Amino acid sequence: MILKEFMIRRYGPLPDSGLIKPGPFNLFYGPNEEGKTLTIDALLRMLMGKGVKLIKGVNRVEENPEGHLILEDSPGQEFKLPEAGTLENLFNLNPTEFANIFVIRDSDLVISDESLFYRDITNRLTGLRTGEIEKLKKNICDLGGITVTGDYQNTMPVKLKDRIKKAGNLLERAGQLLDILWEEGFSRFEEELAELEAGSAAAAEELALLRSARYRELYEKGSHALGSLQAARSELNKLKDFNREGFEAWQRAESALEHISEDLLRLEEEIGGQKEVLRKSRDSLNESRRAFEKARRQVQAASETIVPKLDLYDREEPFLRAREAQVNTAFYNRAAAVSTLAMVLSLFALVFRAHWWPVPFLLFFTGLTAFLAWNKYFCLRKKGHLAAIETGVCSEAEKLNLPADNIGSVRSALSRLKAQHSEREELYIDAEREYEWQLKEEKRLREERDAEQWRFKESGEQVRSFQRKSGLENLGLYADLLDRKDRLKGEVEKQSSILGSHFGESEDLHSERARTLFWQDRVSELQGFADAARDIKYDQKAGADLAEKRERLERQKKELVEKMRERSAWLRDIEKEANELLQPSGEDLLTCQTTVDLEVVQHKLDKWLRDQESNRAAALAAMEILGQIEEEEEKKVTALFGPENQVSSYFSRVTGGSYRKVTFESRENMIRVTRPDGSAIEAFRLSGGTYDQLYFSIRMALGKKILGGGRGFFILDDPFIKADPARLKMLLEMLNAMAAGGWQILYFSAKGEIKAALQKKIDRGEVREFSVS
Repeated sequence: MILKEFMIRRYGPLPDSGLIKPGPFNLFYGPNEEGKTLTIDALLRMLMGKGVKLIKGVNRVEENPEGHLILEDSPGQEFKLPEAGTLENLFNLNPTEFANIFVIRDSDLVISDESLFYRDITNRLTGLRTGEIEKLKKNICDLGGITVTGDYQNTMPVKLKDRIKKAGNLLERAGQLLDILWEEGFSRFEEELAELEAGSAAAAEELALLRSARYRELYEKGSHALGSLQAARSELNKLKDFNREGFEAWQRAESALEHISEDLLRLEEEIGGQKEVLRKSRDSLNESRRAFEKARRQVQAASETIVPKLDLYDREEPFLRAREAQVNTAFYNRAAAVSTLAMVLSLFALVFRAHWWPVPFLLFFTGLTAFLAWNKYFCLRKKGHLAAIETGVCSEAEKLNLPADNIGSVRSALSRLKAQHSEREELYIDAEREYEWQLKEEKRLREERDAEQWRFKESGEQVRSFQRKSGLENLGLYADLLDRKDRLKGEVEKQSSILGSHFGESEDLHSERARTLFWQDRVSELQGFADAARDIKYDQKAGADLAEKRERLERQKKELVEKMRERSAWLRDIEKEANELLQPSGEDLLTCQTTVDLEVVQHKLDKWLRDQESNRAAALAAMEILGQIEEEEEKKVTALFGPENQVSSYFSRVTGGSYRKVTFESRENMIRVTRPDGSAIEAFRLSGGTYDQLYFSIRMALGKKILGGGRGFFILDDPFIKADPARLKMLLEMLNAMAAGGWQILYFSAKGEIKAALQKKIDRGEVREFSVS
């Protein structure tokens, strides 16, 4: 079966393809999104008919394609589709078989649902009866109530496995319960119960007499304690205003009076001492003020009379010292002498010689001599002026009673005077500060004394208030009443403890009155026992023994009743479960109330379990026979593979003899290949290229079988998209070999490397190229 020609006029956005006549090896080449996948989808729709979708994820076109294609079978007869029908009608090839064998997309060469597909193909080719065997096995399993593994079925609504398990457990429980009931004497339980009830009633009667004696004694004790309690509370009520807080407050007030009195005496003494200190501080301040004023006046007088003259002396005296340093030098004296001598000689020369030339010398030396003499005179005059100033300074100093030997002593005296003035000023400031502080201290002491006097008055008023309120003259009497009150409280607590121990206390009673009324009620309730059991003295030990005896009998009675109830419940449970297992319809129900009934139930459960096991054994025997038949049928599936079949032959040929056999284990769903040395490996362990070659071999072998020994065409949609260059070359050579062997290849690709690999064959006409765009 080969594709002779096809034409697609309109299919969604796909353009008219024109008439295409493929050869043995055909490359349909074009860019992605240009119609390659739609062309394949159109071809498959024309081959398989309306409504069949073999390409997953392609839902872009809803209508069927317009056009035709022509197929040619092995004898050479042509069929034009879709007018002549579909592949399934013409060649008995359904869509799943065609897609698994002849269509390969996107490098996925693996056959989907591999094991099931191989079995379906084998059923079709060899006429297997595996389906009939499966149905027969299922019917036998249902009749025997078992699964295919031999276990009991556990499906609704019967759930046989659970019922058998429950029946076995129930049978075991019934046997155990029967042993327990015989061992315990289940039939004598009623007699033992009557004996226990009689003993318990006698003990209860004796306990009632003892209880009456106890209540009589309790009433007597309660009445006495209640009377004592009420008397103590009555007296306590009279002393309710006397308390520890009042005592301590009175005590604090008297203690405060004592301490305040001591503080007032201390403060009066301190104020008297402070007055003396203040007087002395004031005298010291006045004396410091007078000394400071005297020193200030002396400094002021010196500043007005002596200091200006000293300043004048200090300004002129350096100038005099500089001039004296000039005129008192040996050079100056020699110069003056030479100038004077030269002037005299010039004068003699002018007088006695009567020439003109001595005149300039006379004028020069006369002027020089005059200048030198004037300097000498100026120094003497200035020195006299400074002496007059010094005399005036000393005179003024004497007026101020200062040392006046010379101007230096006057300066020293002025310095001492200023230092004395500063010292007396500081003493005056300190004395003034001391006086102010002492004034403040006196004020503080007076304020503190006033505050203490107010506190003394207040504390005295508090003491008098306590005396008025209590009616007592002193604190000692108050303390005696407090001691009496404490003794009464102790009596109340004692009697309350007695009443509480005998009659208890309610948690919701918080006041003394409420508790007293509660106890009165409890005592009143016992008034009826005032004359009861006068001849019996309550013995706690005897009562405890009787109570223990009655409690023991009641406990035994309760245990026996509980045991009877429990055993009866066990019997009812077994009855219920046995009826659910053996009589699910609700008819002819079993009864299980006695040991005899339990033995009957036990027998019926055992018989039912043996019947179920017999049914299971028969079903397993039939299943074993059918299993042997099924194994023979399974061998026909594995016969598709093996050393003598087409898969092994094709695979050995395309791998160059690297592998000699391909086998398929249907139970393991595993394909294995065998090397020439006999070693076998699983298919998934093969390299990528060898793996692809294996599945191409499987497809060719299955295609040849299903086509009755003829050849077909493969639609390939970029199956080698992930192959490296070496692997690609090997796989394309395999396709060339397939095409040479009579198979037709329709290779759709958008990969440039595919076209490049086939370009030489395209150029030689061995591969036909068609554009898809």
